[in-house]
Amino acid sequence: MMALLNINNLKIYAIVIAIIGAVWYYKDAEKAKADLKVQESNSEMIRKYDSLKFASVTYDKKELDEYLEYQRKDLKQFLNENKISSRKIEQIITQKLEYLDQVDRSTDLQPILDAIKRKTNIRVPVIDSTKCLVIKGFVVFENDTLTLDITDRKFKNRSDVVSYWERNQWSFLGIKTRLFGRKKATVIIKDDCGNTETFVIDKRK
Repeated sequence: MMALLNINNLKIYAIVIAIIGAVWYYKDAEKAKADLKVQESNSEMIRKYDSLKFASVTYDKKELDEYLEYQRKDLKQFLNENKISSRKIEQIITQKLEYLDQVDRSTDLQPILDAIKRKTNIRVPVIDSTKCLVIKGFVVFENDTLTLDITDRKFKNRSDVVSYWERNQWSFLGIKTRLFGRKKATVIIKDDCGNTETFVIDKRK
């Protein structure tokens, strides 16, 4: 009788262990599947970064540490100096703005030339302005010395990051169309000045 009970107990234990193992395997497989999906999404976003000028990726702590170590040593040093551990980070948003002004502008300096000929001191204000950049200063002739004194520099820009969806292009009988194409999320950035690149890193738990 005792032997029978022991056998039944062993069967119960075996069934419980098998159930626990199946649940663990299922959850582990689901996590691996979710991680693979995130990695694929990250790879696609980074691949499109040059054209979209926008990327949003999700890293776990190890991936974030590798990113800081090999791609953003400057940011890593900044975090270290401020005693901010990567385990405390929830999100990093990096924006880089490039602005190049190549519009030709000129200022009439004839009054300065006339003052030099007369050896008279003169101070002429100079303003160089565009929609994005304003530079103010003075051209000064004083004590036989000609100088350009810049007193004010102002740069302004507004960036709008718009997330939206569109349909993938596909071919039907050799005709390219987006009708009934698979929806995909994408981003477009509007800048008043220059070109902004935006890189968002979300921390995966």
